[in-house]
Amino acid sequence: MTTAPLAFEELCYIALVCLCVQYYYCLQVQLTQPMTVKDCQDGKMITLSNAFDSRPKILNFIYAYVFICSALFLLYIAISTVTGSSDFLLVTFFGIAVCLFAGYRFLNKALQTEKLLVNKTKLTITKSGFLSHQSNSYDISLISNFRHLDKPSTTRHPLAGESFDYLGFQTEQEVINEMHGDNRLAFDYNGTTIKLGENIYSWDFDQLEVILYDITGNDFRYTDDFEKHFESTGQSQQ
Repeated sequence: MTTAPLAFEELCYIALVCLCVQYYYCLQVQLTQPMTVKDCQDGKMITLSNAFDSRPKILNFIYAYVFICSALFLLYIAISTVTGSSDFLLVTFFGIAVCLFAGYRFLNKALQTEKLLVNKTKLTITKSGFLSHQSNSYDISLISNFRHLDKPSTTRHPLAGESFDYLGFQTEQEVINEMHGDNRLAFDYNGTTIKLGENIYSWDFDQLEVILYDITGNDFRYTDDFEKHFESTGQSQQ
């Protein structure tokens, strides 16, 4: 006896259930991996983040899956209704383009990695994602006020219930704070603020400070005004 192949909708449902199980498992474990440091030919390579190493990235992957499946479903509808009007097909293909673009954006965030290459003269920040790659280099001598940006504490939503969040306002606020809060690194460079890293905790920042000082011999925590004041004070004492 032969079995009929699974329909497109059934395959989507099965894949969605698998993703939900995977996301539930990820909620039970600590996803954020410790910062890794390794020697390379041009200095030290510091890995700040990898793909799927945090809960927001897993959530972005699920969003990407939903949008890509929606695009495939719209394409299935467009192919099935070849006799449809031109306006209907135009709207359908526009919806496919929007869903594919949104799916690409979320997938790029889910697969994003960030690394630092540090030597005595420059610091290079490399970000890679799905079909994207960006690398920026900064002169060590122009970096100052290297700091850690704490994630702000979540305040109680004014519309949340007293004993239970019936409408989900407090939960939504916590999710937004988790996905778009700070817990990042930043430094000043030529009058602009450069932000980097995701889910970087204070102990990782302390470790990174020590590594940068060992490689470059500079303490990047101080601002340009403090360094100028320190230099003028030293000259006046001489």
